[in-house]
Amino acid sequence: MSKGRDFVARLRENCLPGDGANGTRLGELGADRSRGWEILNLTRPDLVRRVHAEYADAGAQLVETNTFAANAMRLARVGLEDQAREINLAGARLALEGAGPQVCVAGSVGPLLLSLDEEWDLDRCRQVYHEQITALLDGGVHVLILETFSSLAELKFALRIARGLGGTEIPVIAQMLFRDGGRVESGEDAATVVQELVTAGAAVVGANCGRGVAATTQAALKLLASAGPIPVSAYPNAGFPEVEGGRLVYMATPSYMAENAVRLAKAGVCLLGGCCGTTPDAIRAIALALASRRRKKVTVRTDTAAAATPPAGASSHARTAETAPLKEGGFLRSLRHSLPIIAEIDPPPHLQCQPMLATAQAVADAGADAISLAENPLAALKMSNLAVASLLRRELQLQAICHITCRDRNLLGLQSALMGAHLHDIQGVLAVTGDPLQDGDAGHGVFDLNSFTLVRLMAGLNRGSAAGGQKLKGETDFSVGVAFNSAARNLDGEGQRLQRKAGEGARFVMTQPVFDPDHARRVLEITRRSGLRVFLGFFPLISARTALYLHNEVPGIRIPDSILETLTGYEAKEDQERAGLDLTLTLLDTLLSELDGVYLISPPTRPRALIPLIEHLRATPRGTQTVSPA
Repeated sequence: MSKGRDFVARLRENCLPGDGANGTRLGELGADRSRGWEILNLTRPDLVRRVHAEYADAGAQLVETNTFAANAMRLARVGLEDQAREINLAGARLALEGAGPQVCVAGSVGPLLLSLDEEWDLDRCRQVYHEQITALLDGGVHVLILETFSSLAELKFALRIARGLGGTEIPVIAQMLFRDGGRVESGEDAATVVQELVTAGAAVVGANCGRGVAATTQAALKLLASAGPIPVSAYPNAGFPEVEGGRLVYMATPSYMAENAVRLAKAGVCLLGGCCGTTPDAIRAIALALASRRRKKVTVRTDTAAAATPPAGASSHARTAETAPLKEGGFLRSLRHSLPIIAEIDPPPHLQCQPMLATAQAVADAGADAISLAENPLAALKMSNLAVASLLRRELQLQAICHITCRDRNLLGLQSALMGAHLHDIQGVLAVTGDPLQDGDAGHGVFDLNSFTLVRLMAGLNRGSAAGGQKLKGETDFSVGVAFNSAARNLDGEGQRLQRKAGEGARFVMTQPVFDPDHARRVLEITRRSGLRVFLGFFPLISARTALYLHNEVPGIRIPDSILETLTGYEAKEDQERAGLDLTLTLLDTLLSELDGVYLISPPTRPRALIPLIEHLRATPRGTQTVSPA
């Protein structure tokens, strides 16, 4: 029996884990997708092989080639149509090498993206599918997987070609993209899809991609109702994506994906993987959950020798690096107060830096442990925070936390800037996506990475490796921090995001400001679940105008109506400032015994307003205690 047929036979006995999204993981590793993911089979075979090995290591029993859009029609859009066969042959080879001998490899074939309304050139379509599928078979794949089709007619057309070329030895998995409600874009329901795909020769039918886990789950359950003995597969996206800084971010956690996989397995789904946004972490969680349910061990490879035969040190080296312990970092080790205080002061919007340095010294003299420096906050021009942080370290011997945004640099620039920060002994970094650009004079955001992958990048630098796996002849010593949106409507969802960032390598969290004790305690409860050092944010409201501006125009800040009413009740600015400081002091006193750390955010034009707050905190017995650095 062929390996592909044996795999399908196993599906009739057990529910097996598939892999996740090649493109998602390649993007996390910093790959350039400007000409599509598929060309990376030729230009970055090391990364592609590594991704396949990671999914196999995570427990995937079926690994798909990086060839989803590697047909001549779609490659023509980026001038690569003449390389279709070469790309597919390389894709098959890399998947076989990365997956290793124990894992089944599926040749991935996606739709041609033909309009449902246009008249198709059937001869041309047949030629394009024939070329891609022949190359995958020549490359040695064990199974063919036709996936993310929205037209049943096109999928049947491709399926018949695949069956004709693969014969009886190469099974075909046929998966469609379902809308909410269980129908595909071309209008057919799940029962019709099953009937027509099985008639056309599919060995497995399934649903993939779509509007998150729930929609694909619903479609898979409907497929089960009509599939009879035919195995059913489900490869959902990792939740419904949110737009973060112009990029899609998938929010479903690995544990959520695993719980849903168990539910589908209990219902009878035989093959479970993930589509867009799904990572090796999610596949590992799914594989372990399915193994526990079946009481039968899934082969989760941890040995580097069993992985494919990459070039010297490629994927095996990367896996070893990723299992190294995460660093606490120099900033956190330097903290001496039992209640550490971070004071945020914006770099100047001009070339005169001395006044800002004098303010930073005064704030530090009052008892602040570190100065936090935002990077062009609210997408407004400021002096380089890395340059200012260097001055703080060299001239004032102060700890500095640099916000590093995904908005302003590409992957290359981010790595270069972080290496420079290490050179200047900057030990605290905060990974943020960055406020969106709205002024055309500011240019365009980059967003090669998001906050999750930026954390992963910095954790890698702490292990001495760049994004591409290059050794740096040393290691950075960053304490990696992340932000928490305390004004989010779904705080539990923010908490899940925070836990994911902790898993990527974050060691501390700085929250957006809180203004109400009950809300503050809720934020503390959620952020502490991550196991990170929590610096709760506070912002002294020195005027009614400032409060109204923050409440209405600054993302991540919501001020209670009672505070707005209190401040607007005073006409004189000095009375508003006194009331605002008193409110902040009262809130700090109320929460003092519950705090791990304090993050004070200064009003843009009044950074010295933080000094009385810091002095007040340091005057308390707890605030004056010191601890020995680790």
